[in-house]
Amino acid sequence: MEETVTCLFVCSAACGFCTHAKCLGLITRKCAAIKVCDNPTYLMSVCCERGLSSQSYRCAECRTKIGFQRGLPEARQCDYNGDYYCDMCHWNDTAVIPARVLHNWDFEPRKVCRASKQFLRLLFPRPVLHIQQINPMLFSYVEELNDTKRLREEIIIMKRYFLSCKAALDSKLLLQLQPRQHFVETSDMYSMKDLVDVATDVLLPELAKIHASIAQHIKTDCQVCQLKGYICELCDLREVLFPFDSIALVCPQCSTVLHRHCYMQSGRHCPNCERLSRSTS
Repeated sequence: MEETVTCLFVCSAACGFCTHAKCLGLITRKCAAIKVCDNPTYLMSVCCERGLSSQSYRCAECRTKIGFQRGLPEARQCDYNGDYYCDMCHWNDTAVIPARVLHNWDFEPRKVCRASKQFLRLLFPRPVLHIQQINPMLFSYVEELNDTKRLREEIIIMKRYFLSCKAALDSKLLLQLQPRQHFVETSDMYSMKDLVDVATDVLLPELAKIHASIAQHIKTDCQVCQLKGYICELCDLREVLFPFDSIALVCPQCSTVLHRHCYMQSGRHCPNCERLSRSTS
């Protein structure tokens, strides 16, 4: 029996689009991987209802006539961008919508067109969401997200100790965050994967464990790092403080570390700032 070979074209740009080689000329959709590279940002407005007349009753992608009457391809709305598509361009796939997550903490999957599905899948692990700029109130509303933010900020502070400690670099503790490399670089940016992992109670326990192991190195295991601690100048306690301790506060002017409660009781008075002020006057 003669073997039949079907020639396929698979996009090498990471989007995974697959088609017959002979059908390449029929493709009208822009490669999702190229869209991600050109503009790696999400639409941040929640999809709203609008009529088919806004698209002249045609599919937003292939321009086929669509509608809700017999004889016409079914018009299907994409919950990501709000456009309507034919059943060839919209297969009723579902995805978590970033705008609904950022504005409503809503992770219910909703129907999206094929192009949106591919785009959202490729952008899913990328840290492109600056929550503080988009919806800072979300940290007050979602306790787990706020705890994640605090741990990330403290890990960034801990990183300064590691960069000047050979034993810390040799221990490669920061490599525990390699799957989320952006956590070592900044405390502000999040990926959709991060937010899904927060909502499913995956990220916070993982991050707390890493935070604890790094803190143990600095405060207990390493004498070099221990010597870089601070003593509060506002009280008689000889307790060694570190900038990432929950009971500590870093002076916003000179970066001196003090007990949080001592600083507040003193009327936000910093002894080091006072000395600096006297020396320059």
